[in-house]
Amino acid sequence: METEPQLIEQYIKTGTVKLVYRHLVQLGDRSLRLAEASECAADQGKFWPMRQAIYARYNQILFDTEQELAAAAADADVDLAQLNACLDAATHRAAVRADHDAATAEGIRSRPVFRLGERTLIGAQPFTVFQDLIAQASGS
Repeated sequence: METEPQLIEQYIKTGTVKLVYRHLVQLGDRSLRLAEASECAADQGKFWPMRQAIYARYNQILFDTEQELAAAAADADVDLAQLNACLDAATHRAAVRADHDAATAEGIRSRPVFRLGERTLIGAQPFTVFQDLIAQASGS
């Protein structure tokens, strides 16, 4: 099992840990569009399903962004007309850019990055690493 679903189930759903997601626009206009799309999906209550659908199609989406974005929206049960209207209006562009600027101001240049208390983890980590750090932070 991947680490993220385990973290969500054991720590986030129980309220032990809070997950904060920041957009990091690393690949120019495509990254910006995908970040905006996930925020537009959030307007429909579908941020996490859309994010998951985008990442599942990551390799394809870089080559045919619009077609794959539409497919990701379908996978996430996001209304495509609403999504496109939101994207066309650039509804979330300023917020996405602000996320990116805040992340880079903190020295974040790639993802994933995790902050647990005073510790920063860079890159994918096994679930046990998170378990140990969360236990240390909570004094268990």
